[in-house]
Amino acid sequence: MRKFTLLIAMIFVGITAYGQNLLSNGDFESGMVDWFGNAFNVQTDGGNSFNFAEVLVAGNPFDVNLSQGVEITLGETYTLTFDASTDAGTGTRTIIAGIGLNEDPWTANTETVTLTETTQTFELVFTASFGLANSRVLFDMGAEVGIVVIDNVSLVVGGSTGGDTPSEAAPTPPARDASAVFSIYSDAYTDQADVVFGAFGVGTLDITELDVAGDNFQQIVFTQPDPGFLLVDWGTTVDASAMTHFHMDYWTDTSLTTGLIANPKWSNHVGDAGETSAFELTNPVSTFGEWVSIDIPLSDFDAGDVTQQRDALRQFVLTVVGADAGVRTVFVDNIYLHNNTVLGLDDFDASSIVTYPNPVNSDWNVNSQEPITQISVYDILGQQVMTLAPNQTDVPVDVSRLQSGMYIAQVSTQQGTKTIKLLKQ
Repeated sequence: MRKFTLLIAMIFVGITAYGQNLLSNGDFESGMVDWFGNAFNVQTDGGNSFNFAEVLVAGNPFDVNLSQGVEITLGETYTLTFDASTDAGTGTRTIIAGIGLNEDPWTANTETVTLTETTQTFELVFTASFGLANSRVLFDMGAEVGIVVIDNVSLVVGGSTGGDTPSEAAPTPPARDASAVFSIYSDAYTDQADVVFGAFGVGTLDITELDVAGDNFQQIVFTQPDPGFLLVDWGTTVDASAMTHFHMDYWTDTSLTTGLIANPKWSNHVGDAGETSAFELTNPVSTFGEWVSIDIPLSDFDAGDVTQQRDALRQFVLTVVGADAGVRTVFVDNIYLHNNTVLGLDDFDASSIVTYPNPVNSDWNVNSQEPITQISVYDILGQQVMTLAPNQTDVPVDVSRLQSGMYIAQVSTQQGTKTIKLLKQ
């Protein structure tokens, strides 16, 4: 592969507005007209042209970039579509794509996408949080060493951002000592090093990290019937025998709901020579369009190794399958194991949390001296039927949709968790 030395300086762009179809040269077939940055237009023997960038030295975001001037309107929705891939030597890498101001304060609406050796088509929808004629479409090639190929770019006015993407952050996990958690993905804890979503080019690879209200979470697009799983690997075995509970937050909104499951699995690799045992949770999906929290004892995992061996954990797998075939998107956050120990729990005064009435028909009130970080309600089978992350001291809870019967409610603050038997009349 021919080598190119890239400039490091940021190059700013002039402005051209194109009306409804904002980009006129997104396929790069006419060369680099109106595109600026530290990148090169390459034409293949077959006549196809594309944008090519090579990051030779790991650096900072926007050291290597590509941009085109457009006019952006505040509050307008835009759909950015492009094809992208990386080289065989890199395997996977991330880049940042989006729209942004071309002048101070450099406000931008972006997403981070994961590239693979296989060309993927990305479609990103943004509602502009800024508006100015001096704006741009932008691609930041990231700080990782390797090749980026971009082709067939278009930015058009319109698109749907409602209903299919979380508009709020996932529930905030409680404060725990580092020794009480083995985390592979969470803003609340220190994650295991070298965790790779979509490892080894196996399983689902359409993975994007999003940021909502300061909370990062992963968007995973599953294409049925094959592949229907996500592989996460951290490159070494970890002894998590001291952990007793599993936690994961997920969010999905899809019309393909018949028989839908999202089953988490942990894979043990004794001797680090491949999977020696695994244990999996059967998890039917029944709640859509809101965050669902799973927080259960590992003994509840009902498939695979009944002893739940975890002295050499190496991989996490999420399988998403439904009876009706099609593409579905699941968002995941806060994937970790813990031993059910919360900082300050010994000093926690359960009487500081007051709930009423009980029994309840429809309106259940929860009050606390400290902000309530999470309210979770489970039926007698242990299935979560409701979860809230209010971050308030006084929380009205509408339980009118629950069927009559006994439930277990857990009310959490940063100081601890109170468990309540709740009778719904």
